[in-house]
Amino acid sequence: MNSGKGNMVLLTVMSIATLLVAVVGATFAYFGALIKGGDASPTFEITSGTLSTEYNGNSMIEAGYVNTGEAIGSKEIAITGIVTGSNNYKYEVTLDVKDNTYLDGELFYTITSINESSNGQTIASTTEPIAIPTGTNTIAIGTGVFAGPTTSGLKHNYTINIIRNAAVDQNMDRTFNAKFYVAQSASQSKK
Repeated sequence: MNSGKGNMVLLTVMSIATLLVAVVGATFAYFGALIKGGDASPTFEITSGTLSTEYNGNSMIEAGYVNTGEAIGSKEIAITGIVTGSNNYKYEVTLDVKDNTYLDGELFYTITSINESSNGQTIASTTEPIAIPTGTNTIAIGTGVFAGPTTSGLKHNYTINIIRNAAVDQNMDRTFNAKFYVAQSASQSKK
């Protein structure tokens, strides 16, 4: 009979010890989060919104050989944004080049930007053409910003031209295949 009483005491002691370990562990995690966050009472605001993108045709630019000084392609991109919260909503435009057998410096692009809604900041228009490297790569065209909050659609319009440089060899065996992407920027900032 003593053996049953001893087991009961042992189980009670183990239960209390387990409970203490759980409470100490939870307390440590709670204070660790506060210390890591900095202030004793940090505040967070999550900004959300929607982006919609319209292209003339689609988001692809494909071409074979073009003569010197001619456009490989031209893409009109209209980006509409609605922003909730007081933070800005950043977006990025990239050009994902899947195949480019033109030589370095043989192709370049220009951007013309229009802030139709006079809100936020568009990607800057280019003053000089920007070279497109040969091969497969991703080119960061730029980052635009819609300022929040808004309930109606804001518009930023872009025309991006890809042109063949006049100063490069006239080899006829060339291809170019790329696609534009518009997405929310990974880094959001306050107004």
